[in-house]
Amino acid sequence: MMPQQPILEIRRACPADEAAIARLLQLTSRPSTMAWRWQQHLDDETFLVTLCRGRLVGALLAWPDAGPVAWVRLGTLDGGFRLGPWLDQCLPLLIPPLRRLGARMLAWMDVAAWAGPALQQRGFRPLTRLVTMVKKDRRLPAIGAVNAVLRPATAADLPALLRLDHAAFSPPWWLGGATLERAWREALCFLVAEREGRLLGYSEAQLTPSGAHIGRLAVSPLAQGQGVGRALLASLLTSLWRQRIVHVTLNTQESNLTSQRLYAAFGFVAVPRRVVAWQRAI
Repeated sequence: MMPQQPILEIRRACPADEAAIARLLQLTSRPSTMAWRWQQHLDDETFLVTLCRGRLVGALLAWPDAGPVAWVRLGTLDGGFRLGPWLDQCLPLLIPPLRRLGARMLAWMDVAAWAGPALQQRGFRPLTRLVTMVKKDRRLPAIGAVNAVLRPATAADLPALLRLDHAAFSPPWWLGGATLERAWREALCFLVAEREGRLLGYSEAQLTPSGAHIGRLAVSPLAQGQGVGRALLASLLTSLWRQRIVHVTLNTQESNLTSQRLYAAFGFVAVPRRVVAWQRAI
């Protein structure tokens, strides 16, 4: 017989929970699903915390950055509690405010494969599998000439970059305006490719504890196949190396063989771990 789940209290997160959430994220064996500035959402309707006998044991934040999909931006639960009953308590509280924000799908990035079975039992279906790739050397392939000017992005570029981002990716992966601006402000390097005043693509990388992570390499559908992506990636890596970055990572979809071939040509190697993204209608 399964041990009975302890009585859990689910409530909206508040600023006073910040230290306890940070401690849980540091100690739990069930890691957060997606890196996000969760502190800015404390006291939002879509940020729930779970307590057992007064101790914070779970946290669940979902937020629709852009488009109809809300991603679980932080999701973690103390290892002593069963995920399924916890979801059964949290999801009915989470879905109504997400719908009021315009979300029609809820997506969850299962980083360490601890949530998948319980999600599937609750109507989630696989969206995609992500491949993490890493580069530790300084080898670059031949790039060739490209009919574009590469330069650092400016604040004036952001509206056009947002439109480019939404043209280059499908809705589950769209960035919102605030997220794009924050990426620009915090990036180790943020480059755009431009031709006759029109933006063709962009790339950016952020600092991580082990080096840098390339969060975005986007090329306008009208400019794909013209070497813009290769030129952006080469310039981005060169900039990171000038900043003494050695270890560079990125993610791509397992089904995106074109991207994987590009990154492999640059010396990126896939790591064994695969991350599954799940989604369900709400």
